[in-house]
Amino acid sequence: MNRARAWLPPLLALSANSPFWLGADTGYASYRTQLWGRTPTAGPPEHFESLEGHDATVRALVNTGVTPDATQIYWDIRLPEKVDTIEVRVADVCSRLDETIMLAGLIRALISTCCELSGRDEPYPAVGTSLLRAAIWSASRHGLDAKLIDLEAEKPVPARELVEKLLAHVRPALEEAGDWDEVSTLLRDTLDRGNGATRQREAYEQTGQFEDVVEMLVEETRQGI
Repeated sequence: MNRARAWLPPLLALSANSPFWLGADTGYASYRTQLWGRTPTAGPPEHFESLEGHDATVRALVNTGVTPDATQIYWDIRLPEKVDTIEVRVADVCSRLDETIMLAGLIRALISTCCELSGRDEPYPAVGTSLLRAAIWSASRHGLDAKLIDLEAEKPVPARELVEKLLAHVRPALEEAGDWDEVSTLLRDTLDRGNGATRQREAYEQTGQFEDVVEMLVEETRQGI
């Protein structure tokens, strides 16, 4: 989980799909992230030195009444209570089935990659929570339309560059699972076509009617199902 934290921003940027709220353009690619972030147990988790430290933080949040139980800690990446896995929650809600498949493939490959690197005790950047929060905010604000923060290099880079860096990072895991051709094709299609936020804005700009945006989303959701 510690290793995967640094790759949360490009996952959000790829999936950003909520630019409008209450009949207005919010200026965000993923305004849903901003709304969700108001809850006290949302957002990126800290970097934990051990599983014991993680569990102690969870207990403290429950014992102080911040959350009624551990299942309602909604970090962008977390350890579920009843399933032995890592749950990545940072993504927005996709309207295209292909984008959902792309994200599932990327996330599975990312966690597999992190597990393998952890087994070899490879070094990794222990990204501070403040910088990670800023990088996630930037991805929520701009999506794929501006620079994102490369947390490893600690500098802003074009969104496409950071997404391609993520793809290269997980390529061995994608190839091992037989997912490389499909996921890499879908990812580059998203980069060329634009994420959901871009497509929603394009639909609105054509007619100025939110009804047309809704119809576009319905049609996208229907495709492939």
